[in-house]
Amino acid sequence: MDCASVNTRIAAFLDGELSSAESERFASHIESCSSCMQLVVRMEEQVFTPLNRDAREAICNRDAFWDDMESVLGTHLDQMVLAKTAPSGPWFSRRVSLPVPMIAAYAAAMLLAVVWGWQQQDRASSAELASEHLGQQLESERRLAAQPPALKAPATETFKAVNYTPERGTF
Repeated sequence: MDCASVNTRIAAFLDGELSSAESERFASHIESCSSCMQLVVRMEEQVFTPLNRDAREAICNRDAFWDDMESVLGTHLDQMVLAKTAPSGPWFSRRVSLPVPMIAAYAAAMLLAVVWGWQQQDRASSAELASEHLGQQLESERRLAAQPPALKAPATETFKAVNYTPERGTF
């Protein structure tokens, strides 16, 4: 049981309206939570004496009684809504409680994501290097195709010019 449940069920606890299991959970919570224990003690210390018949009729039979009750209840409800929606402090000072297995699973997922990212970065850098190497090879092949190397003829050899005549099929 948490503090919010205790706050909503405190009147039922004090009146003995809770089941035995719920009453045990309630009691174990207020034993471990000092703020809830103080709330229970303060509520137990309040003494409510019922009004006698004349006093009750004097209060409840007034014309403005229900209008007063409605305005008081409306004010209290508005305050409750504002208390729930009002920020409880800066975001970095708020306490967040998560179960240990959830934290462990989150940490494992983050670790796996980081390792996978490093692997992908390593693969990308090796692919980039391979691409650069292939690009350099391709560029050298293009240069060779554009300008074939000149053949050096030995100085002792001479070349003879030949004409081709297709009719005869000879040189």
